[in-house]
Amino acid sequence: MADKIIVYLKQVGEPCIPVTVQLEWLPDGKIKPLMYWTPDGSCYVVKKIYESTQLAFLKEQGEGIRIKISADLQGVSKYDDLRYARHEVYLYLADNRFCEKGFIDDRYTHDKKRYIPVVLDIFPDGDYELVYFKVSDNRYKVERTNDKEVRGSFSTGGIGIRHDVDVRLVNPDNDDDPNPHKCVKRSAAIYYEVYRWWIAVKAA
Repeated sequence: MADKIIVYLKQVGEPCIPVTVQLEWLPDGKIKPLMYWTPDGSCYVVKKIYESTQLAFLKEQGEGIRIKISADLQGVSKYDDLRYARHEVYLYLADNRFCEKGFIDDRYTHDKKRYIPVVLDIFPDGDYELVYFKVSDNRYKVERTNDKEVRGSFSTGGIGIRHDVDVRLVNPDNDDDPNPHKCVKRSAAIYYEVYRWWIAVKAA
């Protein structure tokens, strides 16, 4: 996969620009781009999503999705000239993981599964790193991924990719600890299965 660009920006008649994108993967299987980084290190924050189109319906005839977005260059204030800092571009996630086939039927559900939102960085070659996830009202920052392997949970079954991670509880809007006098760290297993992410919980 390293020789193939999966994540890139493109305008009509222009060459592809490989980018790293940070996106939020929601419990219903949909994805929401949050920001992206261009090869020169510039960071753009996504301000608006206009449309999301499956590539199979376009002349590209590929797998994945094309998302039309508006993004602002990070660090630019509202008083600066946004004509040079705001971009409307097409973001391509050209891989079958992003086909918007977010179906889940009774074959995959289990009372010990809890589907969760995750935030991850996707690199131009399709590799990725988990950054955050939420469970109930708690937000966790992934500080290290110790292992990643193809297998399901012994308690819930299924198939997918299991990620063993070390995490830290952080505030909803920044990476500080909610309680300055107590840093909450733990290990967790997060699974990616059929276009959604989940953790195993105790049955109700």
